[in-house]
Amino acid sequence: MIRTGIVGFGFSAQTFHLPFLSVLPDFEPVAVVSSQQALVGQLLPQASCYSNIEAMLRDADLDLVVITTPNDTHYDFARQALEADCHVLLEKPFVVNSGQGLDLLRISNTRGKILCPYQNRRWDGDFQTVKSLIDSDELGKVRVFESNFDRFRPEVKQRWREQPGDGAGILYDLGSHLVDQALFLFGEPLAITAHCKAMRNQSKATDYFHMTLHYSDKEVILNSSPFRSGKGARFVVQGDKATFSCFGLDVQEQQLRDGVTVTYSEFGRQQHQGKLEIGDNVTEKDIELEYGCYSDLFAQLASAILNGTPPPVDTYDAVKVIYALELAQHSSQAGRTERWEF
Repeated sequence: MIRTGIVGFGFSAQTFHLPFLSVLPDFEPVAVVSSQQALVGQLLPQASCYSNIEAMLRDADLDLVVITTPNDTHYDFARQALEADCHVLLEKPFVVNSGQGLDLLRISNTRGKILCPYQNRRWDGDFQTVKSLIDSDELGKVRVFESNFDRFRPEVKQRWREQPGDGAGILYDLGSHLVDQALFLFGEPLAITAHCKAMRNQSKATDYFHMTLHYSDKEVILNSSPFRSGKGARFVVQGDKATFSCFGLDVQEQQLRDGVTVTYSEFGRQQHQGKLEIGDNVTEKDIELEYGCYSDLFAQLASAILNGTPPPVDTYDAVKVIYALELAQHSSQAGRTERWEF
């Protein structure tokens, strides 16, 4: 069993981590850092509750620390956990600047510990479908790739993700997913052009972005808007053989919000289809989207810890994601395209 401590017990911990850590056989959640002692006792009665990470690392005898706290705490908490000889699963965005990421990578290598970024949306069913279509050459050579993660949230809410600060705003929150997926599919771009804005009334943090990753043979366009009502396009992938499109979001987050257990046979089954449009005469074909499978991330992490297999997400990949977000911010502020020089 992997003795696991969780730092933070808010939405991320309760929605994206606890449902898996509580039921997958290799993990044993034994400690939590939180001020919500009564809630921890209710949801994890077997776990000890600590007021700070220092006490947990000192007393809980852990193998793995899962960090789900606000973005600007990630570096310090991950550093402490690694230096206490624990493996780390670190929520996105990984850190708030690429220098911090490189330092954590150095510490994890020195200590011989896994530092796994929580890029769970590599295991979204729609993204898995896109990757399969690209790998199988059904689309041909991809020329234009468009990825959108839109919401209808026209009013600013009083929560830390929407307040100004290092690593705050939608660019780091959702942009880290879209950039990670793009780099995972296509590698490093030549340059990035971006527009990042606070568009809502009284918004002080980025809540809209339009980013283009420039490659020698393709354009990759990443968008997020707080004003999109209805089900907009999630992916539109144009190849020289066919175009794939799908609408709406992967179902796993909503299932987790609704309390659907991750062992349920229909967990991750998508409620919508994609569409393949083939050739000049536009032959249309409905595409069943693959099941989403966030549990695979946890299973691969357990195997990496117990058996020495590769971790599900490479640490350096996450550092490159943060660098891309930095370039996007610089591009937007300067009004110019920024070359990739990482």
